[in-house]
Amino acid sequence: VEPLYYTVHRWLHIPEVMKAMHGFHHLSINTLPATANVQNFKEHFIYIATFGPAFFAPWLFSGRQHWMIIGAYLVLFDAINAWGHTNVRIRNPLFTSKYSPLKYLFYTPEFHLGHHAYFQANYGLFMPFWDHFLGTAREYRKQEPPLAPANQQDFVFIGHNGGLGHLLTCPEWSVYNVYDSYKFLLPMQVEAILMKVVGTIARLFMKFYYCPRYFIDDKYVGRIICIVRTPWDFASPKNYPAVNKDIVNLIRHEHKRCGTRYFGLGNWTKMKQLNNGGVDIVDLVEKDAYLQDKNIRVWTGDTLTTASVYKQIMDFPDLEELFFIGGNGKIGNAVVQLLIKARPNFKIRILSKYHAIKHPNVSYTDNLKEMLNFKVVLVGKILPGRKYDQALRGSDAGKTCYILDYSVPFIPIHTKHHKQIKHIQIGLLESTNKMFLKGPFDVCMSHDQSHIYPCHACCIINAAEKRETNETGEIEIEDVERYWDKALSYGLRNRDISKLM
Repeated sequence: VEPLYYTVHRWLHIPEVMKAMHGFHHLSINTLPATANVQNFKEHFIYIATFGPAFFAPWLFSGRQHWMIIGAYLVLFDAINAWGHTNVRIRNPLFTSKYSPLKYLFYTPEFHLGHHAYFQANYGLFMPFWDHFLGTAREYRKQEPPLAPANQQDFVFIGHNGGLGHLLTCPEWSVYNVYDSYKFLLPMQVEAILMKVVGTIARLFMKFYYCPRYFIDDKYVGRIICIVRTPWDFASPKNYPAVNKDIVNLIRHEHKRCGTRYFGLGNWTKMKQLNNGGVDIVDLVEKDAYLQDKNIRVWTGDTLTTASVYKQIMDFPDLEELFFIGGNGKIGNAVVQLLIKARPNFKIRILSKYHAIKHPNVSYTDNLKEMLNFKVVLVGKILPGRKYDQALRGSDAGKTCYILDYSVPFIPIHTKHHKQIKHIQIGLLESTNKMFLKGPFDVCMSHDQSHIYPCHACCIINAAEKRETNETGEIEIEDVERYWDKALSYGLRNRDISKLM
């Protein structure tokens, strides 16, 4: 079918046909494997007529056909088509030398990328031969970005598994899901048990899970590395010493391997119950025989998370009160202090039996139904979905319009009983400076491309500026505005939630 496809493909590039059908496929310049299957609906029928005759070839030559032949043809075709859209460089002389038969018999992703770049060249399906024979072949060389040394790793952000849905965003499973939100496919208790089993087995074969490296300010290299721990480990206090030991082991291993000195603690690896917001990790590092003189720095990045959440609330100019789930936490406490300082009459109602904050503007309740008395509900703590269901079911609409949630991972709350309530993720920054952060700094984190959690961004800023003090324990309120200004200077800003409201 190669010469037939070549002819049809050139026909598809006639301007009128291109506009009517094939142009949809060419909206992709930086192609992905998924691009191979992105076609206009009418175009599919063109391809059926083009490739369909191949199914009759065995019957014509032998008088027989078999379903396994058809299945193998379809699988092989889609696999090779996806390969051609992988957007990678191939420099092996077997595919590039003019004396090599493979240069003409089997295409490379770069050859087909040239078709997407030039439009009027490289029409062949899988064999460049017809383009070379008919004069439409055109060399395309994918730009080679500057590459850091293989062992350069200036900063590590320490993560962990967030559940089955998190596992499915890893590129080893599917490159299409790396920017997907965490999907809870099973009841949370069942999923926690399942992932506990998966994590226990995984630790028999691996110490850590490595995400790809990324560039920081064109000078430094960062990376997310996960300890092989699941939500079950963070919910069980008896596992805390083992989790902290894993964190220190990771720090030691990466310093020995790459000389890395800067480490950030992500999400649950800095829980107050686990290690007092990173304070205990610093203590363990200072007592470690190998690490104690290596000038290791440990950061939580919570200062910038506080700034992000605070600024998002301040974007409501007429807001005078809110209901706060998680207000007693480290970040919550800092946000409360900042709000009351900025707006002396601001009233905050915190969901907790423990009255941690003593201030006339702060009150407490243990009744979640009271959230319906407030226009804005701020969430910094994960609650089981059934608690929201119990609070919302059977109640009138109340005042609530927005549930602003900075807890990680972000778990959608079902508000079908009150459709006017919008559950919106906040505490999320958009990176607008393409020079400061380059590469996959944003994958597998349950948010959109080019976005980043503030704690991660704060640690990256510390690494870029070579901060030589730890940032653990309680948040220094006086540092919040300073770090917000730093974030803005690096092209980081709160994501725009106005379209979601």
